[in-house]
Amino acid sequence: MATIELYLEDSYLKECSANIVSIQDRFVVFDQTIFYPGGGGQPCDRGIIKQGDETYNI
Repeated sequence: MATIELYLEDSYLKECSANIVSIQDRFVVFDQTIFYPGGGGQPCDRGIIKQGDETYNI
C-alpha cells in the first residue's frame, strides 16, 4: 500500500488525519500525508504530529 500524497492535490493543506501503516526504528509510515519530502532543490516540509497528549516534531 502506497502513502497517499495529499500535498500533490492541495499544497495549502495544514492538517489531516492519518493511520499508521508501519513503524520501523524511528521511522513511521502513514496511509496519507501532507508533508512534502523534499528533493530536486525543493526543501522538505517541517511540522508536528500529534497523537493523544503526545507531540512529535518532524
